[in-house]
Amino acid sequence: MNVTELKQRLLNLVDVFEEKENLLTELDRAIGDGDHGVNMVRGFKALPDNIDDSSMQSLLKSTGMTLMSNIGGASGPLYGFSFVKMAQVAEDEIDQDNLKVLLNTFAEAIAQRGKVELNEKTMYDVVARANEAAKEGETLNYDVLQSYADLTKDIEATKGRASYFKADSKGHIDPGAQSSVYILNALIGDE
Repeated sequence: MNVTELKQRLLNLVDVFEEKENLLTELDRAIGDGDHGVNMVRGFKALPDNIDDSSMQSLLKSTGMTLMSNIGGASGPLYGFSFVKMAQVAEDEIDQDNLKVLLNTFAEAIAQRGKVELNEKTMYDVVARANEAAKEGETLNYDVLQSYADLTKDIEATKGRASYFKADSKGHIDPGAQSSVYILNALIGDE
């Protein structure tokens, strides 16, 4: 995938998040403060005015900086930091090998910034599983990513606002896990 293709995929995420805004809001209302949908839309709506597509590295870094300054809550800093970190390891053309490096960097950035581990009912549950699957050479697509988000439904949250709900957080997909499905799907390039 070249810089033009990824730019288009990232810009298309505003449509995805507008379409999924109510779903993300409902998920966040159940175990959070109900603003994840509107926050994600706001972040990606700001992208067209702030995106720098002069190189793959600039594209990822400008996306990260934009998300950091426009998405509220914990998600903005986490997604933003991850994109900035991915910019440091991106090649001009994202092939399968570079995608593995990007996914690994994404997972490490979320773990480092969010101080999270697997099975704590966060976006990391999706990102880390996608990273492991890529390392194993498994095919990643939207359905696979969604299956990772679905796994968070049966986890009791131990991090973030959802952790306040303790056992009541079970039975709900984590909103950050759900939004990471859409972001990773754009990075992976699966149609």
